[in-house]
Amino acid sequence: MIKNYSHLIDLFKIFLLLTIVYALFIFFLSSIGDIGSQAGFLKKQYIRDFLAIFEVFGSDTIDELSSIAYSNYDKILHFIEYIVLGVLLYLTMYYSPGSFTRKYAAVFAFIIGVLFAISDEIHQFFVSGRSSSVLDLIADSIGVAFAVVTMYVIFMIRGFMKH
Repeated sequence: MIKNYSHLIDLFKIFLLLTIVYALFIFFLSSIGDIGSQAGFLKKQYIRDFLAIFEVFGSDTIDELSSIAYSNYDKILHFIEYIVLGVLLYLTMYYSPGSFTRKYAAVFAFIIGVLFAISDEIHQFFVSGRSSSVLDLIADSIGVAFAVVTMYVIFMIRGFMKH
Protein backbone atom coordinates (compact mmCIF):
# COMPACT_ATOMS: atom_id res chain seq x y z
CA MET A 1 0.00 0.00 0.00
CA ILE A 2 2.76 2.45 0.87
CA LYS A 3 4.58 1.63 -2.37
CA ASN A 4 1.51 2.56 -4.45
CA TYR A 5 1.11 5.81 -2.55
CA SER A 6 4.75 6.77 -3.15
CA HIS A 7 4.29 5.92 -6.85
CA LEU A 8 1.25 8.23 -6.86
CA ILE A 9 3.33 11.06 -5.36
CA ASP A 10 6.05 10.53 -7.98
CA LEU A 11 3.53 10.67 -10.85
CA PHE A 12 1.92 13.74 -9.32
CA LYS A 13 5.28 15.52 -9.13
CA ILE A 14 6.15 14.59 -12.72
CA PHE A 15 2.82 15.76 -14.12
CA LEU A 16 2.84 18.89 -11.97
CA LEU A 17 6.28 19.81 -13.30
CA LEU A 18 5.22 19.10 -16.90
CA THR A 19 2.08 21.19 -16.43
CA ILE A 20 4.02 24.13 -15.03
CA VAL A 21 6.60 23.97 -17.82
CA TYR A 22 3.86 23.78 -20.46
CA ALA A 23 1.96 26.69 -18.87
CA LEU A 24 5.17 28.73 -18.97
CA PHE A 25 5.55 27.78 -22.64
CA ILE A 26 2.02 29.08 -23.34
CA PHE A 27 2.88 32.27 -21.44
CA PHE A 28 6.05 32.63 -23.53
CA LEU A 29 4.09 32.21 -26.78
CA SER A 30 1.58 34.78 -25.57
CA SER A 31 4.43 37.21 -24.94
CA ILE A 32 5.51 37.20 -28.59
CA GLY A 33 4.10 40.26 -30.33
CA ASP A 34 2.52 39.67 -33.75
CA ILE A 35 2.96 35.91 -33.57
CA GLY A 36 0.73 35.60 -36.65
CA SER A 37 3.62 36.75 -38.85
CA GLN A 38 5.73 33.99 -37.29
CA ALA A 39 3.22 31.31 -38.34
CA GLY A 40 4.48 31.01 -41.92
CA PHE A 41 4.88 27.27 -41.39
CA LEU A 42 1.12 26.93 -41.66
CA LYS A 43 0.51 27.15 -45.39
CA LYS A 44 -2.88 26.56 -46.95
CA GLN A 45 -1.35 23.81 -49.11
CA TYR A 46 -0.15 21.94 -45.99
CA ILE A 47 -3.67 21.97 -44.63
CA ARG A 48 -5.05 20.79 -47.96
CA ASP A 49 -2.43 17.99 -48.09
CA PHE A 50 -3.40 16.87 -44.60
CA LEU A 51 -7.11 16.89 -45.44
CA ALA A 52 -6.42 14.88 -48.60
CA ILE A 53 -6.73 11.74 -46.48
CA PHE A 54 -10.46 12.43 -46.57
CA GLU A 55 -10.66 12.47 -50.39
CA VAL A 56 -13.52 9.97 -50.29
CA PHE A 57 -15.70 13.01 -49.61
CA GLY A 58 -14.58 14.64 -52.89
CA SER A 59 -11.99 17.29 -53.69
CA ASP A 60 -14.50 20.15 -53.46
CA THR A 61 -15.14 19.21 -49.84
CA ILE A 62 -11.38 19.08 -49.20
CA ASP A 63 -10.93 22.55 -50.73
CA GLU A 64 -13.77 23.96 -48.62
CA LEU A 65 -12.46 22.38 -45.43
CA SER A 66 -8.91 23.58 -46.07
CA SER A 67 -10.18 27.12 -46.66
CA ILE A 68 -12.16 27.04 -43.42
CA ALA A 69 -9.21 25.57 -41.51
CA TYR A 70 -6.76 28.09 -42.98
CA SER A 71 -8.96 31.08 -42.22
CA ASN A 72 -9.38 29.85 -38.62
CA TYR A 73 -5.94 28.36 -38.06
CA ASP A 74 -5.35 30.47 -34.97
CA LYS A 75 -8.45 29.05 -33.30
CA ILE A 76 -7.36 25.53 -34.27
CA LEU A 77 -3.93 26.18 -32.74
CA HIS A 78 -5.54 27.53 -29.56
CA PHE A 79 -7.74 24.42 -29.41
CA ILE A 80 -4.76 22.06 -29.82
CA GLU A 81 -2.58 24.06 -27.42
CA TYR A 82 -5.21 23.79 -24.70
CA ILE A 83 -5.92 20.10 -25.37
CA VAL A 84 -2.35 19.46 -24.26
CA LEU A 85 -2.82 21.68 -21.21
CA GLY A 86 -6.11 19.92 -20.38
CA VAL A 87 -4.47 16.47 -20.54
CA LEU A 88 -1.61 17.59 -18.31
CA LEU A 89 -3.97 19.23 -15.82
CA TYR A 90 -6.18 16.15 -15.69
CA LEU A 91 -3.20 13.85 -15.08
CA THR A 92 -1.84 16.19 -12.42
CA MET A 93 -5.17 16.24 -10.59
CA TYR A 94 -5.77 12.50 -11.09
CA TYR A 95 -2.43 11.57 -9.55
CA SER A 96 -2.69 14.15 -6.76
CA PRO A 97 -2.03 12.80 -3.26
CA GLY A 98 -5.35 14.29 -2.08
CA SER A 99 -8.30 11.95 -2.49
CA PHE A 100 -10.76 14.84 -2.96
CA THR A 101 -8.66 16.25 -5.80
CA ARG A 102 -8.38 12.81 -7.42
CA LYS A 103 -12.12 12.25 -7.13
CA TYR A 104 -12.91 15.54 -8.89
CA ALA A 105 -9.87 15.61 -11.20
CA ALA A 106 -11.98 16.46 -14.26
CA VAL A 107 -13.72 19.38 -12.53
CA PHE A 108 -10.49 20.82 -11.13
CA ALA A 109 -8.65 20.37 -14.44
CA PHE A 110 -11.42 22.14 -16.36
CA ILE A 111 -11.70 25.04 -13.91
CA ILE A 112 -7.94 25.58 -13.72
CA GLY A 113 -7.61 25.29 -17.51
CA VAL A 114 -10.32 27.87 -18.17
CA LEU A 115 -8.93 30.22 -15.50
CA PHE A 116 -5.51 29.92 -17.10
CA ALA A 117 -7.04 30.66 -20.52
CA ILE A 118 -8.71 33.77 -19.09
CA SER A 119 -5.42 34.91 -17.55
CA ASP A 120 -3.67 34.23 -20.87
CA GLU A 121 -6.13 36.43 -22.77
CA ILE A 122 -5.74 39.18 -20.17
CA HIS A 123 -1.96 38.87 -20.53
CA GLN A 124 -2.22 39.17 -24.33
CA PHE A 125 -4.19 42.40 -23.92
CA PHE A 126 -1.04 44.02 -22.53
CA VAL A 127 1.38 42.60 -25.14
CA SER A 128 2.19 44.89 -28.05
CA GLY A 129 1.06 43.32 -31.32
CA ARG A 130 -1.34 40.94 -29.57
CA SER A 131 -4.98 41.26 -28.62
CA SER A 132 -7.46 39.55 -26.35
CA SER A 133 -10.21 37.61 -28.01
CA VAL A 134 -13.33 36.01 -26.65
CA LEU A 135 -13.18 33.58 -29.59
CA ASP A 136 -9.66 32.53 -28.53
CA LEU A 137 -10.95 32.01 -25.00
CA ILE A 138 -13.79 29.87 -26.35
CA ALA A 139 -11.33 27.80 -28.45
CA ASP A 140 -9.08 27.39 -25.38
CA SER A 141 -12.00 26.34 -23.18
CA ILE A 142 -13.30 23.86 -25.74
CA GLY A 143 -9.78 22.40 -26.01
CA VAL A 144 -9.57 21.96 -22.24
CA ALA A 145 -13.09 20.49 -22.10
CA PHE A 146 -12.33 18.07 -24.94
CA ALA A 147 -9.15 16.90 -23.21
CA VAL A 148 -10.75 16.54 -19.80
CA VAL A 149 -13.77 14.61 -21.10
CA THR A 150 -11.54 12.37 -23.21
CA MET A 151 -9.22 11.64 -20.28
CA TYR A 152 -12.18 11.01 -17.97
CA VAL A 153 -13.65 8.50 -20.43
CA ILE A 154 -10.28 6.80 -20.94
CA PHE A 155 -9.76 6.44 -17.20
CA MET A 156 -13.33 5.22 -16.72
CA ILE A 157 -12.87 2.55 -19.39
CA ARG A 158 -9.51 1.65 -17.88
CA GLY A 159 -11.18 1.29 -14.48
CA PHE A 160 -13.93 -0.97 -15.85
CA MET A 161 -11.39 -3.13 -17.64
CA LYS A 162 -9.52 -3.74 -14.38
CA HIS A 163 -12.62 -5.23 -12.75
